[in-house]
Amino acid sequence: MRLLAILYENEKSGNASYGYACWKELSRKYQTCMGDDGLRNVYHHLDGLLDSELVNRNAEQASPRAPQRHLYSLTVKGRNLFTKYERYTT
Repeated sequence: MRLLAILYENEKSGNASYGYACWKELSRKYQTCMGDDGLRNVYHHLDGLLDSELVNRNAEQASPRAPQRHLYSLTVKGRNLFTKYERYTT
């Protein structure tokens, strides 16, 4: 649910949602200490949310110093679950 909340807040504020940024935000906002396994877990959960049709994987964002990034956004189905993850939003 926290990952959905991060995607929701990023959309609301106009920030990009890609796996690494979500991992950093989980660490910062929820004081979740996650090493490299945590990053892999974020991508695993994003894939699960994609399979459940709660998120879309959109066009890749190019960054001059980073590899291509898949951007994620909530689907209508994902937004409809807002009451489930609302407590994790600011």
